[in-house]
Amino acid sequence: MKLLVNIVFLFTFFSSILIGVSAESSTKLAPERASIPQFQIVKVLEASPLESVSGSLDQLISAKEQQVKVRVLSDGPQKNTELFINNIVPDNLAFGIVAKKDKEYIISLADDSDDVAIIDYHRKPYVIGLFILFVILIIGFSGFKGFKAILSLFVTALSIIYILIPAIKEGYDPILVGIFISAIATAVTVISIAGFTKKAFAATIGSIGAVAIAGLTSFFVIKGAPLSGLASNEAQILLANSMYGGVNSMMNFQGILSAGVIIASLGAAMDVAVSIASATQELYLTDINQSFNNLFKHAMNVGKDIMGTMTDTLILAYTGASLPLFLLLESYEPKALLLNMEIIVTELTSALAGSIGIIFAIPLTAIISVFMYKGFKR
Repeated sequence: MKLLVNIVFLFTFFSSILIGVSAESSTKLAPERASIPQFQIVKVLEASPLESVSGSLDQLISAKEQQVKVRVLSDGPQKNTELFINNIVPDNLAFGIVAKKDKEYIISLADDSDDVAIIDYHRKPYVIGLFILFVILIIGFSGFKGFKAILSLFVTALSIIYILIPAIKEGYDPILVGIFISAIATAVTVISIAGFTKKAFAATIGSIGAVAIAGLTSFFVIKGAPLSGLASNEAQILLANSMYGGVNSMMNFQGILSAGVIIASLGAAMDVAVSIASATQELYLTDINQSFNNLFKHAMNVGKDIMGTMTDTLILAYTGASLPLFLLLESYEPKALLLNMEIIVTELTSALAGSIGIIFAIPLTAIISVFMYKGFKR
């Protein structure tokens, strides 16, 4: 059985690679929009100190400039070409990019034009390096199980990219699609850890039930409050693209918000479900003759210890992600209106609905696990 599980996951892994290669190939076969890429990676060879902008334009009064010499690193006709850029650095820290020698940046280079500008930092190497470190550590500590954990993460990411997002864009119900993706991710992850066992079945059903409850709870609050699902800047940009792009004008933003709760709570719900299922199995093996009620009682005792930390984990995760928002609203007056602001209610609904789902993961997984080992005879 263990060999069969490994074969299945290796097949899934290589199938995922083929999907990625096919997607990349189809991208390469697409017609080129221009002979020269619009965005290119460059390395700074020289960079002058910042100086006040010469000119009287209002938008440049609070900006500075520097002269930068760069070499193009991206593949293409411009590779290894040296360019000179007049880099304008506004006072706004969100948009001001100060070029430094030997650092890499992204530039915008228009065809047949001298209009060149530094638009962002080249961050991809740091992200890739961090991911490689993550893979090395998890495989180093867990061996082949760590490899299967990476595989399950990879399958989950592919499911979100190639199933969840396209399905929502096509107008399918985001909640149902979110639950479906959660089922796939849970099954792949749990089976990779526990194999095709009673423990894996109980944890999978418990996780799916928990995220379904989280999604439905958030949906009722979203409908009742009501929440538009447009509190974030990203959602507003998506709405604008839908309205003026002529496509996806009927996108369900309330459902997208609920689907976000489902996906966000999945990891914690899965963690709780696997812990409860494993604990129930060990409790059963210590005394296979104990009663149904006794086994369920002990499993729930373990769940109560897990419950506090897991709910705190999810709420703290949302709080950390929204910390700038809370700092911004700290001086908001009157305070009584804070719980009526959509952006605040949206964050609270996501955190609390997800935590409610995690709470239900405990009894759901416990009762299914006990049934798996003791049957329906009490």
